[in-house]
Amino acid sequence: MPMSPQHTTPSTWQDSLLVANEATRQRVAAAVNHSAERLAELFYAELLSDAEASKLLDHAIVNTRLRASMASWLRHLFSTSTPHEERIGAQQRTGEIHARIGVPMHLVSQGARIIKRTISHELVAGDMPRDKLAEAIQYVYELMDLAIDTMNAAYAANASRLTRSEESYRLFFMSQNMKAERERQKSDLLEWAQQIFVKHYWDVQDSPEGLLTQEFGSTQFGLWLHHKAAMIFDGAPEIALILQSAETIERELLPRLGHARASREDARAVVAAITEHVDRIKTLLANMFDRYVANEDGRDGVTRLLNRRYFPSVARREIALAQQHHSTFAVMIVDIDHFAVVRESLGADVTDLLLSQVAEALQDKVRAGDFLFRVGDDQFLVLLVEAHHSNVMKIAESLRRCVEALRLQGSGSTATSMTVSIGVCLFDGHPDYQHLLDKSNEALVEAKAQGRNRCVLAES
Repeated sequence: MPMSPQHTTPSTWQDSLLVANEATRQRVAAAVNHSAERLAELFYAELLSDAEASKLLDHAIVNTRLRASMASWLRHLFSTSTPHEERIGAQQRTGEIHARIGVPMHLVSQGARIIKRTISHELVAGDMPRDKLAEAIQYVYELMDLAIDTMNAAYAANASRLTRSEESYRLFFMSQNMKAERERQKSDLLEWAQQIFVKHYWDVQDSPEGLLTQEFGSTQFGLWLHHKAAMIFDGAPEIALILQSAETIERELLPRLGHARASREDARAVVAAITEHVDRIKTLLANMFDRYVANEDGRDGVTRLLNRRYFPSVARREIALAQQHHSTFAVMIVDIDHFAVVRESLGADVTDLLLSQVAEALQDKVRAGDFLFRVGDDQFLVLLVEAHHSNVMKIAESLRRCVEALRLQGSGSTATSMTVSIGVCLFDGHPDYQHLLDKSNEALVEAKAQGRNRCVLAES
């Protein structure tokens, strides 16, 4: 069983040092320092030989950064000048990162065994006396095992929090007005169906130019189904059946309808089959919603948005989807300018009223598949699904202008206004969602430094 964080105390680490004297520890540190890069290569070669781990780590940025970090971690761990508190903190942070990325700890332990074995072989190949050699090898195993135990404890605690967060996220959505959400998604579904018939069956000569170029997956309903429903209704069989019907319509029935338009009789049969599939999707959608009961709980009290504890669950799933489909997404931190001044001048109650109006405006502006969170007194966080370099700053600017144009109503008749600064970060393949938050925050700081009321894209 892994040790709990409170058991990995400085005295525990001090005990591990007692198996070797200072001179032996320095010899080991010198050997590790000399071989750190090669040891890191061996460690990640072991991890990348695993199919699951390779999906998470087989990325140029991650490979370069993690190998360098691993070499630095080894030197820090075996350095005779590293305080025990720093050692403990380093292992706990590493365990938390592994939990966020999803790297299984048994693979980390496998890699650690290779490191211990390799260091021991190098020590054996040296010129140490036999008694000192035994002391050095025991020290290597003690220190590495203690580091892995500390990581394990942090990993388990963080993984447990993430699991609870995922469940809470689903419960949060159950707590919304699910009847209204069902009607909204049914409306988006029927809009898609109507567009299909306008484009492929009805008289389209007078339809607006450029109408109906979206495939199912990029419609409002399709985005919601892929990104939100799959998480809200985790494991629901209806999702696969809905996707199956949508694919049948797009890949089989619509091409047939195109060929059959010249014959009304043939076309009617295809239209009837499409209508049957749309009705089937409606029924599946209703069944999926009906299985869940609304339970008012878990929203931000002022804005009724998702709060920050749901972000890890959402971000980890979007990272997995992006890696699987070679797609990308973006994270934006939207920060209200001079918020402290606004709150001081208007008071908390009026400010909360204004915040709810800003939240409502942002919610109306983002797409059905996007996620909007309130993450602080003056900050919102937006996760834009399937966003790209070509459109992400346009979307950020539209959010900024939307807030700037608002005439917010307080408790009296006087209207006021607010502006926001936005830091934007595109997913670059890094599997740790904290990386996205850090980059977005750096961009936000830059936006503030440039004068506020602007959007800045983080450097890749």
